[in-house]
Amino acid sequence: MTAAPDLLAPVSGHEAAVRTDASLSRVIDAFRGDPRLRILAVLDAGDRPVGIIREQRVRELLFCPYWFSLMQNPTIGGSIASMIEPCPVADVGETTAALLALASRSGGAEGLLLVREGRFVETLDAGQLARLAMLREVELAQEGGARAARIDAAGRGFERDVAALTSALSATARDVEAVAGELAARAQQAGSDAVSVAGATAQTLTGLHELGDRGQALAAAMQRIVDDGAHARSVRHDAHQKVRLAGERTAALREASQAIEQMLALIIDMARRTNMLALNAGIEAAHAGDAGRGFAVVATEVKALAGQTRAAAGDIAGHVERIRAIVGHVAEGFADVERAIDATNGFSDAVDHAVGGQSATTLTIAAYVEQAVGAGHEIETRVRQIGRGAAAVGDDAAMLGRLSADLSGAALSLHQRTRHFVEAVAAA
Repeated sequence: MTAAPDLLAPVSGHEAAVRTDASLSRVIDAFRGDPRLRILAVLDAGDRPVGIIREQRVRELLFCPYWFSLMQNPTIGGSIASMIEPCPVADVGETTAALLALASRSGGAEGLLLVREGRFVETLDAGQLARLAMLREVELAQEGGARAARIDAAGRGFERDVAALTSALSATARDVEAVAGELAARAQQAGSDAVSVAGATAQTLTGLHELGDRGQALAAAMQRIVDDGAHARSVRHDAHQKVRLAGERTAALREASQAIEQMLALIIDMARRTNMLALNAGIEAAHAGDAGRGFAVVATEVKALAGQTRAAAGDIAGHVERIRAIVGHVAEGFADVERAIDATNGFSDAVDHAVGGQSATTLTIAAYVEQAVGAGHEIETRVRQIGRGAAAVGDDAAMLGRLSADLSGAALSLHQRTRHFVEAVAAA
């Protein structure tokens, strides 16, 4: 059943109004001029409403048999103050809901006075308020229908979205379950690899320990070689000094042998001259006869002594020559020894330098080996941690698989509950 078209037409009030100084006859004429008028607004000089006069009061007065006499009474017919009643005032821009709420709070008010910036615009009587309430109910019903349609459309869209979300969640859950399986397999493989790496690391550490011990022993041996080389260098230096000193002494001995040869030459020359003097003395003694016989004996002895001296000097010269040859050979040997020592010193210096470099390198290698051992321990610790982490990842992957299965069940349950919810909202 549909409402009449005029019932749904917009509500408009009455603009009729009188001043506070109007006469009762003016009020009666206003009500007679508009049969639909139920309340009449009373305004002050500034067009601000001060109250209303109800049609019922005027009818009561007109039904009185003495109303004409009352109208002739200046104190009654000349004033409407006793007929003015208070009435709620509202701004003309208020919403229908606000106007109805104000009328409801007024409790039995005959109508409303609508103003704009405090000045009177129109009045709404009880019938117009009832019609306004009816229009409001129609609006609410239309709004409810539109809201229900929106809710139904939103519910259907929500159901579609939830269905799509549920499908996506299910697909995601399946993907997560597959990833969890792969993650568990990889974690198991990583754990196995970590165990293998831990074993290899342990063997490497054993080798590094042995290499480190040997490196330390080699470094100690190289250090001993360096110390022995330094001692040998000192010994070679002392030998070189002694050989040089012996060479100098040999040179002095050679010079002394040359001086002896010179003295032997002088002695031989003196023996030769002595022999000549003895020969001359013998000749002179022969010339002297018996007087020179003793002198001749002496000359003969001197000549024999000179011959012995020359023979001894010759023997000494031979010995000195042999000594000089031996000294020459010794000097040459010392020179060869000195040159050999110099060459040995150069070679030993090169060897000492090389050994020193190798010693530093060995120490560096030993230090690197110690660092490698420390790094190996760290790697072993990290590998064990990786193994434990891989085991934990495997456990987490298994838990992730279970959670994925729970997620799939939750997605299915969400889809069912959403469908029930949408059906319940649509049926409400």
